[in-house]
Parts: sequence; C-alpha cells; structure tokens
Amino acid sequence: MAHLKRSRTALFLACGLLIAAALGTGIRHVAAGPASFHGTTYDDVSAAPDFALIDHDGRPVTLASYRGHPVLLFFGYTRCPDVCPLTLDKIRRSLAALGGGADDVRVLLVTNDPARDTPVVLRDYTARFGPRVVGLTGDSVALERARAGYGAYFMPAAAHEHGAAPARMMAHSSVVYGIDRAGNLQVVIPEGVKQESLTDDVRTLARIR
Repeated sequence: MAHLKRSRTALFLACGLLIAAALGTGIRHVAAGPASFHGTTYDDVSAAPDFALIDHDGRPVTLASYRGHPVLLFFGYTRCPDVCPLTLDKIRRSLAALGGGADDVRVLLVTNDPARDTPVVLRDYTARFGPRVVGLTGDSVALERARAGYGAYFMPAAAHEHGAAPARMMAHSSVVYGIDRAGNLQVVIPEGVKQESLTDDVRTLARIR
C-alpha cells in the first residue's frame, strides 16, 4: 500500500514537472516574440500600394514585378544635393553589412524629376550605390499616383522658401518604405535613422538570421 502511494506521488510530481516545463517553454516563446522594427509600423499590415512605372532599363514594372524580394522604396531625384545620395549610401552600407543574406533585397528609387531623370540617367546614378538599386520613372500621372499611394510629396524649393533657390532643388518626402516579400508594407524608416537601426530593420524585413 505504501509502495502504491509512493508511485502515485512520483507520478503526480512527474506530471507537474512536465506541465511546468511546457508552460515555461510557452512563456519563453511568447516573451521572445518576433523581431521588432525601429521605424514606424502599422497595427494592421496590408498590401503596399501598387504602381505602374518604367525601370532604368526601359521596362514596364509594377510592385508585383518585385514579388519575392524585400523592397526598400524611396522617392527622390538624381540631382538631389544631400538627402537622396546620403540615404542611398546608408542603405548600401547596410546591405554590405548584411552580406549574402541581403542579396535579394531590391532598392527602388522613384524619381520626382522625370524631365531630367531619364532611364539612362537613372541607370548611371543608381549604379553608384550597387546592383540592387533600380531607378523608376514614368509620366507625370503615373508618378503622381505612385506618390499619392504612399502619401509622399514633393515641390520645388523656390515655391515655399524665401529668396532665390536653384530650380533643380526640391523639397520631398525622405522616408524609406519597407515592403516584405509578399508585397506588404511593413515599416516606414525615417530620414536620419542611425546606421545600426537601418541595418536592423533591413535584417528584420528580409528575415535574415
């Protein structure tokens, strides 16, 4: 009888330990959770707005053309004196830091200056920042639709600043839109983001371990 009681006690203890271990594993899993972004995210992740543009090789493209690739989308122009080259160079450094895991990332520069940014100009400009950068252009209607979809803006600097300003300068959105392989807009990365934070967000977007 005593032996039976000891067996039942041992069984109850073993069951208790198994349940505790299972709960503990579950708690650790929840606490770890998915990796988070440094940039602005959305409560409800949805499909990124589509566009119909021309790439720097003269081919018609839409966002679906890049399905299967993590995408970093940026609105700018090749004659931009500061923000655009600084942003693209920072992205280049992040991709280099991530190595081969970031080989399938695509960086899309949508021009705000189609009159000057022809496909040839865009191809020569984006080549400075690596083979994963693609310049996109289109007619004024297509570009306006693309900007409107993302809430991006631009205007000539002379239209809102006092004094003379070079006609080629523009005020424009300077954030980077992070779109995952399935075409969902996951994060908006602000201008001036620290290099380490940008690298982390690209790593998270591309699911690089």
